[in-house]
Amino acid sequence: MATHEVIEGAPASDLAGSFGAASAVVIAGVLAAWIFVKQDAVVTDDALFERDAAVTAVAAGRTQPASSSLLEQAEVAFAAGRIIEPEFDNALNYYLTLLGAEPDNADAIDGVDRVISYLENQAEGAIFQNDWDAARAYAAVIMNVRPNDTHGRNLRERADRFERIEVLTARALDQFSRGRLVSPKDNNAAASYGAILELDPANAVAQQGLRSIVQRLIANAQSAAFAGDQARAKQFVADARTLDPNATGLAEVEKSTQQIKRAVDDNQQQNDLLAAAEALQADRLMPPATPNAYDLFRAVLVREPGSYSAQRGLALVQDALLDRAEATVSAGSLGQAAALLSQARSAQASAARIAAIEADLKYQQRLADAREGRFDRRYSMSELSVTRQVVPNYPRAATSRHLDGWVDVEFTVSETGDVANAKVLQSSMELFDGAALAAITRFRFEPVMLDGRPIPVRGVVKFSFKD
Repeated sequence: MATHEVIEGAPASDLAGSFGAASAVVIAGVLAAWIFVKQDAVVTDDALFERDAAVTAVAAGRTQPASSSLLEQAEVAFAAGRIIEPEFDNALNYYLTLLGAEPDNADAIDGVDRVISYLENQAEGAIFQNDWDAARAYAAVIMNVRPNDTHGRNLRERADRFERIEVLTARALDQFSRGRLVSPKDNNAAASYGAILELDPANAVAQQGLRSIVQRLIANAQSAAFAGDQARAKQFVADARTLDPNATGLAEVEKSTQQIKRAVDDNQQQNDLLAAAEALQADRLMPPATPNAYDLFRAVLVREPGSYSAQRGLALVQDALLDRAEATVSAGSLGQAAALLSQARSAQASAARIAAIEADLKYQQRLADAREGRFDRRYSMSELSVTRQVVPNYPRAATSRHLDGWVDVEFTVSETGDVANAKVLQSSMELFDGAALAAITRFRFEPVMLDGRPIPVRGVVKFSFKD
């Protein structure tokens, strides 16, 4: 029988020694940590038969070692899905109790190892589904059993960080929509996106959000210049330069301001440009908003086709629509992004940028569908590239009965190649289900690629068990 080291950098005997007389305290801590997580327990006839047989054997005075009985109860509980609950009648409890009596019991150490692997998979699945409380609860159980477990600590820290990023992203979008771009201090979109980047320097949502803020500031500077408010235009430009000194459009704002000054005598054109600028600043970019910046700038170009201010205004409308579409895709507001792309097409925005955003929208929709459990099809094992394969353990409860069986398992391969959300489709006997699930959760795969990007897919595998 294979054995496994259960704590990185420490031999199995050290782990066993950590249980002993303190096992009851550890078990109580495990159950106390299990506040947020509930796992349905399926008690099969076979499991009840095995448990009752063990009880009867003891009652009749037959000589059956306590360790053998505990191990059988642990294996039956594991196979039946009673991994960490109900209280006292679960696999982890039996394994830890056995280790309290026999600190060097290799089977019990291996059982704890499998329970930890199961909990790690459940936590990864919770993170995949943005269920931060569940992920932290699973991590808490792991760390109650293994206080120095680096993976458990990492799971908890990732859940905290991702939840904080989620809160900051929602706050930044709200601040952006309210026009709180760079003020008031510590309560503006730029500050929120900056906080996200401190937690995750490569965060695409925050990077795109800052770009959108810069473009909005440039648009505001253009609007202030159209209105003849040079002081406000200068402040908007200064704010934009603080965030991105090399932002596209800053030089154009100054050029546009000079042209507006030359056109000051043309009252009609000035009034039209002013109305267009007000609509632009108020975010009334396209129909059905009335009046809207697009129609007003187009009206100026009908009278003066060479108007640089109107041409620049239309470009700002197009860029604003595309920037908002990119920001909403990154933030997961996919329906709103689709509507913005439709408006961008009507405004004759860059076809190349529209195509790129549509591709990203399609990708993000696939990720969203995966989180909701929607997949276009199931992948067979021959279509997936396995980087780590684990042979399932033959259940001890089946040994005495010389049982053969099979289990069909369905699972998700995430964008990183990890396994999540595994479940049994069908099996010849529930006794083998737990071993099959424990095995597949320890598999790893090469991520499946679509258009150069990793995507989550749903796979299926059949495990066979022979005595």
